[in-house]
Amino acid sequence: MSTEFLSYFIKTQQYTLPLDCDEIFQRQAKLAVEIGFGNGEFLVSLAKQKPEYNFIGFETSITSLVKIQRKIHAESLKNIRVALVDGRFALREFFKDNSVEEVYTNFPCPWPKKSHQDKRFTNQGFAETLSAILNFEGIFQLVTDVKWYAEHMKDILLKTECFDLIQFNENDKMIVGTRYEKKWLSEGRKTYILVAKKKGYLNIQRWTWEEGSMPHIHLNDVNEQKILQLSGNVFRYHKGVFVVKNVYVRENEYLLRIVSNEEGFQQRYFISIEKEKDGWLVKLDPDAPAYRTPVVKFSVKKISEVICL
Repeated sequence: MSTEFLSYFIKTQQYTLPLDCDEIFQRQAKLAVEIGFGNGEFLVSLAKQKPEYNFIGFETSITSLVKIQRKIHAESLKNIRVALVDGRFALREFFKDNSVEEVYTNFPCPWPKKSHQDKRFTNQGFAETLSAILNFEGIFQLVTDVKWYAEHMKDILLKTECFDLIQFNENDKMIVGTRYEKKWLSEGRKTYILVAKKKGYLNIQRWTWEEGSMPHIHLNDVNEQKILQLSGNVFRYHKGVFVVKNVYVRENEYLLRIVSNEEGFQQRYFISIEKEKDGWLVKLDPDAPAYRTPVVKFSVKKISEVICL
């Protein structure tokens, strides 16, 4: 079976951040981003309407990633790339200041429970990220079927004093064109659209831009019994936490399966503890790359401390 249609995926963990979008697309063009593209109808339609733009879409669903690439390939579009990543993290880390023309998010999960509110887009950090990465007079558009969510997003944006509200209203007509939207409208449900234009800038901190080299730690000797006992251990850091989920043993090497969490952004990766001629090497395993965030770097250093003789 041909996999040619999968060529629109970019494995962003392997890129130096921020992304060089001119290099990725092999041309200079205005850039637009969709966070959570779902089945891809909106993003593909927009890319057809605006061939002069480059588009990057973010999703956390592998199924959605495959579906949209089939659509892109069927339309022979050259101006879309997609990535499997949390859009909030990607928007902040992938783009230089004042480099994105438009950002769209359509029908995001509102996460109504209080215990899930850190997963929402409607927070101060997301609004500040928009103020940094959007060009001046760049546009952010939100479409949702949840009125309180749209109102909260409006309040958060205006609170920054970096945005003018261009549009905020209830709709009973098609905006995005997805099958879910068609279903909701046929049921008589309302949707809400928010469009804001950037007028001001806020400086934000990135986790990965000044990372330096990823730790490769050489040890003269290790306590192999301690390595085997690491499974289930939780290690806390002032910027987050990581957990050793499993320890795997293979010839001359231990592999630790790690799950980290930084402000709701989770990563899964492996740390390798490899036997060498003159000792041991502790490093991030290259077969399961992670973004070089503070907790990821801390995890390599911490594991080295724990197992060192």
